[in-house]
Amino acid sequence: MTGLERGSVAAGRLLAPMLTAVLLAGCVVGPDYQAPMLAMPANWSGQKSMKPAQPAQLSQWWQRLRDPELNTLVDEAVAGNLDVATAKARIREARATYRQSAGTLLPSVDGSGSATRNKSAETTSGSDATYNEYQAGFDASWELDLFGGNRRGVEAARYGLDASQEELRSTLLTLVGDVASTYAQARGYQARIALARRSAVSQRQTAELTRTMAQAGTATAADVAKAMGQAASTEAAVPTLEASYAEAVHRLSVLTGRPPA
Repeated sequence: MTGLERGSVAAGRLLAPMLTAVLLAGCVVGPDYQAPMLAMPANWSGQKSMKPAQPAQLSQWWQRLRDPELNTLVDEAVAGNLDVATAKARIREARATYRQSAGTLLPSVDGSGSATRNKSAETTSGSDATYNEYQAGFDASWELDLFGGNRRGVEAARYGLDASQEELRSTLLTLVGDVASTYAQARGYQARIALARRSAVSQRQTAELTRTMAQAGTATAADVAKAMGQAASTEAAVPTLEASYAEAVHRLSVLTGRPPA
């Protein structure tokens, strides 16, 4: 073998491990995310010194209204709303996925065992023998996460679980806000209906008094017609308010997971 040939063989032996290392490095999952470094000034022009803002306390805020009916509606909504149930189911699914992914980083163990009781055939002496036989097996394996795929899978499952939990919090926040606002609307319609009915009764009494005054000559027919028209207009607004109130109650039923009222 000439010197040139020996040099080629040696170069090939040297390049083969290097090429293998480069190819294996290309199979590694990653790299990790790095936040971009932005040059920011320490102070801004016109900036005033201020105390750091404290986060708003939103937990159980509706209980500060001291309305037992509202508290009951919120509890029913959290327990029976379909959107909340769906979000909770997604959390359970994401948690199971995370546990399954985390299990790929751990060794797997498998064991088995059996026991049998046997009876041998009769021997030449005319007697038989009974004996027990036991067997046990054990197997363990561990997948080497050479390229980091399993670790990345665990990270993705963890982020999926975090996202599902945040989705539940967002759903609860929206749900409680909808229940509280719809309940306030229903109460407002109740108050407006009661006020409209009282106003209609008072306006009817005023119209009758105006009619009596017209008969006595102290009021005109136009005054009577105006008073009657006001009473009729107020009475006509009551059914519209009642329909709006029924719509609010229907929406509360949907939010709380009850059959629509």
